[in-house]
Amino acid sequence: MKNREYSRFLYWLVPACMFFLAETVTGNLRSITPLSVALNLLLYGLLYLGVFILTGTTKYGWPILNLLLCALAAGEYFVISFRERPIMIWDVLALRTAMTVSTNYRFVITPRLVLTFLAAALMGAIVFFRPLAWGKGLLRRTTAGTAWLAGCLVYGGALFGWLAPTFGLDVPMWDPIVSFEKEGYLLSTLLSFRSVIPPKPSGYSEEEAVQLAGAQSDGDPEKIRPINVICIMNESFSDLRLYSGLNGDRSFETDQTFLDFFDSLTENVQKGNLYVPVFGAMTANSEYEFLTGNSCAYVPQGSIPFQFYMKAGDDSLARRFQAEGYRTVAMHPYPGYNWNRTVAYENLGFDTFLDGGYYDGLEEEMEWERPRGYMSDRSDYDGILRQLREKEPGEKLFLFNVTMQNHGGYEVEGLEATVHVTRVNGAECTGEYPKADQYLTLMRMSDEALSYLLGELEKFGEPTMVVLFGDHQPSVETPFFENLYGMRWSEVPDHLKINSFRTPYLIWTNYDRKISETGDMSAFMLGGQVLKEAGMDADGLFAVSQELGERYSAVHAMGVLEKDGTFSGSREEISSDSFPDIRRFHVLQYYEIFGE
Repeated sequence: MKNREYSRFLYWLVPACMFFLAETVTGNLRSITPLSVALNLLLYGLLYLGVFILTGTTKYGWPILNLLLCALAAGEYFVISFRERPIMIWDVLALRTAMTVSTNYRFVITPRLVLTFLAAALMGAIVFFRPLAWGKGLLRRTTAGTAWLAGCLVYGGALFGWLAPTFGLDVPMWDPIVSFEKEGYLLSTLLSFRSVIPPKPSGYSEEEAVQLAGAQSDGDPEKIRPINVICIMNESFSDLRLYSGLNGDRSFETDQTFLDFFDSLTENVQKGNLYVPVFGAMTANSEYEFLTGNSCAYVPQGSIPFQFYMKAGDDSLARRFQAEGYRTVAMHPYPGYNWNRTVAYENLGFDTFLDGGYYDGLEEEMEWERPRGYMSDRSDYDGILRQLREKEPGEKLFLFNVTMQNHGGYEVEGLEATVHVTRVNGAECTGEYPKADQYLTLMRMSDEALSYLLGELEKFGEPTMVVLFGDHQPSVETPFFENLYGMRWSEVPDHLKINSFRTPYLIWTNYDRKISETGDMSAFMLGGQVLKEAGMDADGLFAVSQELGERYSAVHAMGVLEKDGTFSGSREEISSDSFPDIRRFHVLQYYEIFGE
């Protein structure tokens, strides 16, 4: 074969081989549809051709591109194994955050990974020693570049204008792994760009939004206004027992109980389920909903608003309490730059942010406990109690704390599991789910720490309210969840899968008060409920969310769950005129984030 013919053949061989190698690493190859295979091959071909035209040769660009694509595929493989969610375009900004928690995950180099990199390196070596050169001539390269750009535009126009809507090619950002399994990594990443700019609500006008911003909800003058309001977003705090009631007798059993104290709370407490926007990761989106009253159902799905949509002076729960004379403090025993919290908390009006540096400065005095390298809930709560004891008597304090103890991954040595899953769906399984065992052990520690905190606050002389909720469920073994559901994760219908976004919440006080039945709610509704229980007025989004909470248990990216149990799934239905009260909320939120 002549050199030129060989190189032309090589051009078509390398992109195709890299597609199959990359998707072999991710584990998606068997599930990708034929249409998606064809679209991926064209996409890989355009990518390699673009590098060739840009550099004028395959000698250097293609071997580097081979290794880069392998690295991205390996990254997706590891991320999915850690948190059941692929790498998204937004995750680039969260890379620093990811690196700070990566030490608690186990990176297992499999033979498949090694063979893939060797195959990619071998192809790269062949290309390096037998390169295809474009030749000289600016006009020729300019013409080729123009043709390549036209080809990209035709591909993009056909994909987004016809193929995607006709064949349902989409990335459901609340559960993107389903799309990545069927469409492949590179194509799904391209499709996810459709969600970068959210559409306006139907019939949107700023005049209507300004009018809605004037919504008011008066506080109950008979309620005691607490001196201290302590809000705790507990990392991965969830009650996996909820799966027991989803599919008849499908449930799991353990050799030890793990939420005894939480279950025992009955006096001066409201408890229920919170529908949070994320599963297994992306903690910051749950605190965003709680602190701002905004719903992540109406921001680009998969994005992190703390990194994209925060502005100086944004409304928040902290500002509401600040306006009532409270000193506002945020606490988190980890680096403040994670999820851009340092900037986000300043924009939300917190007077002070005590991050990991504050805790480090008290290391010798407080003797913090750090199981698995993360501060224990018990120690974290000692930090909260220290703030209460050091403040001036009578000084009003609003404190928002984010814990770290229960962060994934759940296979770190040094913490012996004391709670073990013994049966799932009636089948004996002791020792089969070590991640779940370690997670449930951590939950037992969280329950004990909560008992300690509330016990100390019961003796505290000032009226104090505690709000605690989980940010998301844990990313433990996928077969564990699939056995609870009785089907593959990708086959679970939305009306059941929305339960994977449920975590417990409580509102507790150390003083007697009239308890209102609040029931289940979305995370963005909880802030308005806190204002209500504190006897404070609400307006704007917090007032509108209070109204939504009277009819709906969840307004979520996956669907709407009404108080009577009626479920309506899909974003289209959520945004339609069949839910005019939700549409009004959407209009107001869009104005608050994206409006003039």
